[in-house]
Amino acid sequence: MRLVIIPSENKVNKDGYAFSNLNLSNIPTDVHALQWENDTGWIEYKKHVKPNKDITSLPQWANDALNIWQQTYDAEQTNNASEEILNVNQTMT
Repeated sequence: MRLVIIPSENKVNKDGYAFSNLNLSNIPTDVHALQWENDTGWIEYKKHVKPNKDITSLPQWANDALNIWQQTYDAEQTNNASEEILNVNQTMT
């Protein structure tokens, strides 16, 4: 899995599929971004706060952000499926 979290943009990008305007208020304020690829990554801190930190597991706040992304993705997929059914029904009448 490729994951990028950018709190200042309220953005989570998982495997190239991004959502913005997410509620990421539980992410520590000194975090600029999180970059993750498969089973390793790093946390980028805001300038002059502290150096980047290599990680081998996602912090809880990143898992929370991933859960928010998944809920948003699932809702979008459900909405898209409903719209497709509605469009098919309209063309059949």
